[in-house]
Amino acid sequence: MNPTLYNQLLSDTQAYLKTQYQLLQVRSIEQTSQLLGLIIALFAITAIVVVGLIFLAIALAAWLEQWLPMWASYLVIAGAMLLIALGVLWGRRLWFVRPIEKHLGEVVLDNPQPLKQQKQAIENQSSMQRELLERDMAEIRRDWAQVQQIWQMIQGLF
Repeated sequence: MNPTLYNQLLSDTQAYLKTQYQLLQVRSIEQTSQLLGLIIALFAITAIVVVGLIFLAIALAAWLEQWLPMWASYLVIAGAMLLIALGVLWGRRLWFVRPIEKHLGEVVLDNPQPLKQQKQAIENQSSMQRELLERDMAEIRRDWAQVQQIWQMIQGLF
């Protein structure tokens, strides 16, 4: 046994763990920055699109006033907006949810696989780990029962 070798191993292990911790910090900051940048960009784009749609709706209603009464032109635009909203609601998974899941999976998990596949893989791994823990706990219970039996035998002798 060489104590200096063990001390060197301990020192190297500490340095490695410190470096890994620093790397984790840098990656966390990078991912958080990308995520916040995405959220801010989505809010800005949404605000710009909403304001643009309001002005477009007003312009279209004013254009329709050439042929319809003012109330009817605004009613036509409101109906068209309602149909667009229903279309967006119907296609939200395809147009919004899946692209966001994909982008967040790439940013946060560093994995380009679809989120559904990643979730299934993690659930499978978790299930296997749970089974291993249950098996280990059963072994510990058996061992503990044996220890209790031995203790009872020892107490019976005295």
